[in-house]
Amino acid sequence: MFNSLSSTTKALLVGLTVSFLTVSCADHHQTDDSETTVNQPSPEPEVQQPVVEQPAPAAPSEPAAKKFDDPLELASFTGDFKQYQAGDTVPAMYRTAQYTISKWQLRKLPAPTAGSHWTYFGGSYVLITDAEGKILRMFSGEIIYR
Repeated sequence: MFNSLSSTTKALLVGLTVSFLTVSCADHHQTDDSETTVNQPSPEPEVQQPVVEQPAPAAPSEPAAKKFDDPLELASFTGDFKQYQAGDTVPAMYRTAQYTISKWQLRKLPAPTAGSHWTYFGGSYVLITDAEGKILRMFSGEIIYR
């Protein structure tokens, strides 16, 4: 195909190709001429400083996040389109007998403390106080499959 072109067209194509390659290469290899000077001494190599071990920072007075012994215990859960955590109060509906779990052993839940009971809310098992419905502990619904 290139052989069928006239010599003028070939010269034009070669010139355009060379111009394109020159511009393309210049884009990839840009240098800053302002930093280049004649007879500039080469910079001295950096000397590595010995590594000095720093003492470990003091432990915070309060833990950043509560660590649970059980991997299925939750720090928070979502129920009725709202995020809940320990200390929050569950809606009144989940404090009724219909949601109370009396056979907590069958669901492999820990024994409720005095004045509390287990309820099922948002796909999670939630230990709440009898009086106010405040959340004490939360477990994933997956606990039943242990």
